[in-house]
Amino acid sequence: MSLLQRRQVANQYPALAHTEDSFLLVLEPAREGGASAPWVQELKSRAIPALQRDLHYAKISIGLTDPRRPYAVVEWKQWGRHSLERRWVLSHFFRSLRQHFKVNRLCALVFESPDISQDIALAEDAYVSQMRPNDDGNDWESAELLQATESSVVAHDPYSTARWEGLLGYRRWINENPDELTSLEIGRRLKTFAAAHSCSFEELGLDELKKEGMNLLLAVGQGSQRSPSRCFLVGSQLGKDGKKPLMLLGKGITFDTGGINVKPFEGFVNAMKNDMGGAALMCQLFMALVKSGYDQPLLLVIPSCENLVDANAMKPGVLVQSHKGIKVFIEHTDAEGRLILADALSYAHSRYHPRLTLCAATLTTASLRQFSPYFSAVHFAPAPLQAALHEAGGKWGERFSCWEDFLPFKIANTSKAGDLTNMGRLPSHANIGGGSNVAAHFLREFADGPFVHFDIFASCWNWSGDYPGSAFGATGAPFNALFELVRRLHA
Repeated sequence: MSLLQRRQVANQYPALAHTEDSFLLVLEPAREGGASAPWVQELKSRAIPALQRDLHYAKISIGLTDPRRPYAVVEWKQWGRHSLERRWVLSHFFRSLRQHFKVNRLCALVFESPDISQDIALAEDAYVSQMRPNDDGNDWESAELLQATESSVVAHDPYSTARWEGLLGYRRWINENPDELTSLEIGRRLKTFAAAHSCSFEELGLDELKKEGMNLLLAVGQGSQRSPSRCFLVGSQLGKDGKKPLMLLGKGITFDTGGINVKPFEGFVNAMKNDMGGAALMCQLFMALVKSGYDQPLLLVIPSCENLVDANAMKPGVLVQSHKGIKVFIEHTDAEGRLILADALSYAHSRYHPRLTLCAATLTTASLRQFSPYFSAVHFAPAPLQAALHEAGGKWGERFSCWEDFLPFKIANTSKAGDLTNMGRLPSHANIGGGSNVAAHFLREFADGPFVHFDIFASCWNWSGDYPGSAFGATGAPFNALFELVRRLHA
């Protein structure tokens, strides 16, 4: 698969890059009074009026320097809009690019500005929007991101290679066929990475899980031999200077049928290879951080298995004692993600006592109804972390909906049949709107330290069909913002 190459160029028409059979995309900064360079003004004046487009508040001037060298200049008629919204505006143009211009190369050019990262995200959208199904290659044969900057490129996107590889890896893992990306394959990939980057690696198989009393994780995976229950722990810089690690926890259900309470088609069962999206996000985030030289203690924890319909599958109505000792009444086998995360969370906290845990999961389909397909739900983030997260999201074009703890959501997980139920619910007259919040409060019962949960079911998959930079399948959200956030925590 070709990658998006990057280089710094002068603020002038890039004749050496805009060669025959290439499309030049010029992204002007979204700032009031930001006058274009003379050569950009000339390109706009030479644009073909019949091809000009107005997309909401984006004006796109399209022209040809010769028949094999088309170009487009994007300028903004409104300022101060969120970068995700601007990505959405241009996504409609990006999807039609190669249909209208039969060229094979992309050159996207961005300029020096305080918001250059937003324009880098737009340029990357122009590339990833042409990914083939399952991210199996790209319709652009080659692509370049040109940065006409006065200062060092590194100042704006200092870990661009690690971030970009992580973003693509995250998308690719979600889009992979579930018979190939099993729990065992996830373990093989993590072990290979750990060996190559001086990280510790530990795999808890069936015997180890039984010994540790991780019965919830065992119960969910007991119907699968292809993708059996496993828990992987990968560490970087653990124990350095006596510091507690930052823990990254991700849900790794490699396929979710719903189990005995089988999902209907309306429950998105045809997309449930994405139910390991949390594991994909946290694995690739961990890898990107390590590659970028992150030098603080870091712990990756991935519980993984399949949730199948099988003679040996977990049955509704059973009472299972968790690693923490909490007895959980399994009311519904399609509320399985919180079960495997609960055991992994309890086990890792008891061993490593992390200073903070960031957990990501495609935890609830309810989050799609609650938060729309554009926002990632965030639970329990303290105010400073919320502010940093919104700032990172604004930089890279990703959005979040933040929620604090709320006693009714906690009480909704209690059960007369056990300590907790995995099918928490609000009272019948208030049962709309609490799904993601209730599930997050279930998880926090198993944490022994600061814990922030990201329900990414809504944002990590292109449910709406118009998520920026995504034609089908994985969107890549919210990878960039989380990478930015974690790097800032110890900047």
